[in-house]
Amino acid sequence: MNLEQYFEIMHLAEKMKNNTRHSWTSQGRHESVAEHSWRLGIMAYFMKDSFPAMNMDKVILMCLFHDMGEAFTGDIPAFVKTEKDSCVEEDRIEEWLHTLPEPYGRELKDLFHEMKAQETEEAKLYKALDKMEAVIQHNEADIRTWLPLEYDLQLTYGKKETEFSEVTRRLKEYVDQDTRQKIQNARTAGYVKEEVQPLTDDSWGQDQMQIIRLVLGACFTNCYLVYHPRTRNCMIIDPADEGEKIISCIEKNHLHPVYIVITHGHTDHVLAAAELAERYHALVAVSKIDAWRLMDEDLINDRPYVDKPYRPVHPSILLSEGDELWLDDIRFTIMILPGHTPGSMALRTDQGIFTGDTMLAGGHGKTSLYGGDEEAMKKSIQRLKELDGDYRIYPGHKEMTTLEAERKKSPSIS
Repeated sequence: MNLEQYFEIMHLAEKMKNNTRHSWTSQGRHESVAEHSWRLGIMAYFMKDSFPAMNMDKVILMCLFHDMGEAFTGDIPAFVKTEKDSCVEEDRIEEWLHTLPEPYGRELKDLFHEMKAQETEEAKLYKALDKMEAVIQHNEADIRTWLPLEYDLQLTYGKKETEFSEVTRRLKEYVDQDTRQKIQNARTAGYVKEEVQPLTDDSWGQDQMQIIRLVLGACFTNCYLVYHPRTRNCMIIDPADEGEKIISCIEKNHLHPVYIVITHGHTDHVLAAAELAERYHALVAVSKIDAWRLMDEDLINDRPYVDKPYRPVHPSILLSEGDELWLDDIRFTIMILPGHTPGSMALRTDQGIFTGDTMLAGGHGKTSLYGGDEEAMKKSIQRLKELDGDYRIYPGHKEMTTLEAERKKSPSIS
């Protein structure tokens, strides 16, 4: 092979560094095709003690070259890739192989045909590891990068390919265990968009408030449906987004919204407010300090994640420090807690406090946005911590916590 041919191949291989895959890395960027192939080769190398009779050098070559077609076509995720896409990729590889001098052209052509035929042990191992590397990478990424379909796909992807040996079956089982744990951890932290019910402590009794948490929108905001179990009268706290999901949950549970309460006037807490107010004729309540934000259409729609434009809402109830809202015989006392916004507020009941973005598990909301004040936030956090007794904390994001648990932690930005 002359140097001109050699460098043509190197330039083609460099495209695999630039072409990115659907998967994200643990550091929050898309991985490249080259990175996937490189780690796949490492996975194969460390399997040689489990398959002593196998030609592991060949398996490693399969791992390094298997996605070479994506240097021409780019990556297409498996769940959208069609047979036509695969044929185009194979055709481009065939064309490229014909340009290679011997013995490289013949050797690589045989290698690609063996990978496609899936008849040898080497080809089956490469394919099983290929599937598992993708699943492992997804488990290493932030779960918020997953598409909804991937919660199921993570557990089914590669199942057929890993059945060919006991070693790969056990590998699949181990990875699946990791997947389930990741989903469970994310569910607890509020990073899985699903209905969570009930959140109530059984010791509160049958006539105490019941709570449904919905995790909604681009910011994974907690929306709470707080209701009386006897009357089914309901308070919607922070109608974050995705109004259709909130409505579906309300109807399924036969609830009657009386109030829509906004803990603070940030975009990710109000996008469904107008839709719900019009549908249920519920009273919209917010602190009098943050009320203007609900009527500022441009302010709310300025965030990049707004898909369905916000429509201004005119509050019915303007709340101040110490005011009370009653849902039948359940009393909510208002605490004005500036810091995240000047008019951020919490709703305190006998059992728990809905803190918005003032107190989150292990920290507090940002103070870098318009109206934020770090010193005010510190004072608000301290005020909560100085309350007598313990309370369940229902924050605007992340998992539930308790006041006692937060007293033991130092405030940090979340």
